[in-house]
Amino acid sequence: MSKIDSVSTNKKLFLDVGNSSIKGAFKQQMQWETIHPEGNFTASDLLQWIEDHASKFNEIVLSGVRKDVIQAIKGSLTKVPLREITIQDIPRELLDYKTVETLGIDRFLACFGATSQTSNSVVVIDAGTALTLDFMDQDDVFHGGVIAPGINHFMQVLPEKAPALPKVELNVPTTWPGKSTIDSLKWGQAGFYKMAIEHILYEYEKEFGSFELYITGGSGAKIQSLLDREAKHRPFLVFDGLERLSRSLS
Repeated sequence: MSKIDSVSTNKKLFLDVGNSSIKGAFKQQMQWETIHPEGNFTASDLLQWIEDHASKFNEIVLSGVRKDVIQAIKGSLTKVPLREITIQDIPRELLDYKTVETLGIDRFLACFGATSQTSNSVVVIDAGTALTLDFMDQDDVFHGGVIAPGINHFMQVLPEKAPALPKVELNVPTTWPGKSTIDSLKWGQAGFYKMAIEHILYEYEKEFGSFELYITGGSGAKIQSLLDREAKHRPFLVFDGLERLSRSLS
């Protein structure tokens, strides 16, 4: 019997529509289970999966940044009630942010999921197509952050634009500075990325004081391997935040 076959009715299915992929998950015995296969999960794949498993869920809770995809999903799903959570559902006093209308809700949700797991302030690194580093205080107030290219795209720039250079692995040399072309490239890619992240974390400490560091996203394990400081790797932070916010709005 598969995990989804064992799911009882009266479950909620949570969907996160990102810039480049759609992720879905549900709680099974207090643990998150994903619905998407390895690789990309397209909107048509998603709709077919929900069609096949509609009887297992009594509600779909949806959020994301791709409004066109969200509208297509909402227009196609009829068997299961669907509720969309948007940035307008977040209490304004929890958003210390000037352009709320352009804030990707996944940034807030990842932080909101992290603060549900600690009584301290948090910085969340979400390592996906883009890399975001955001700060939320112990009172769940989101204070904004940084948006940068994701590590996979960053590492592809030189191979694409300067193919004569050798390709290197994602690791930081042990000696400084680079005394070979390979080590110089590693410092300029993995080392450059690592030092940029660590400086941003230092700036957060100067501005806000201590915090707990959480890492999520598809490249989260790669980012964690680059950093020297303690960090909690939590792949489901966006879903943790979406579940928490949806409960507060019920």
